[in-house]
Amino acid sequence: MLGKHALKPGEKTELKVSYETEGRPGPFEKKVTLTTKIPGRETIEIFAVKGKVLEAPGAKISVEPRRVTLKGEERAAGKVQRFVVKNEGSLPLIVKGIRSKDGKTAYYDGGDFTVEPGQSREIEIKLLGKPGDKEEREFLLVDSNARNAGESGLFLMIQYGAP
Repeated sequence: MLGKHALKPGEKTELKVSYETEGRPGPFEKKVTLTTKIPGRETIEIFAVKGKVLEAPGAKISVEPRRVTLKGEERAAGKVQRFVVKNEGSLPLIVKGIRSKDGKTAYYDGGDFTVEPGQSREIEIKLLGKPGDKEEREFLLVDSNARNAGESGLFLMIQYGAP
């Protein structure tokens, strides 16, 4: 970018153009334009770049089910729930734990476990009950090294009562 600089006739300058691809996988098309004070040519397209950014290698997590509803006796007493943790990425997935969003309850802290690319692992955790009839939600966080989980972790939702 030249900013507010002006070039005199015949003068040259070097332009450096970069496109930060981190976190932006997929197709892209970018154009580099020059703004001038030339009547009728106020904007000149210098060149265009078109391509596809490949996704960076990494672990990618999916968990089934993502939502569990507890009703009736299960709502009051809780239940043991099976979850399937799958690695849809290209590097090993390391799961470090499953906890409540507020961090007060550890649902799984049996040590780190690894899921290889394209593989899955079944785990069981005891979901806690909640007395009463009021519809409530609790969010659990799966802590892992997955690129698609964000810094806080992958969310699972526990619904108490009718959704």
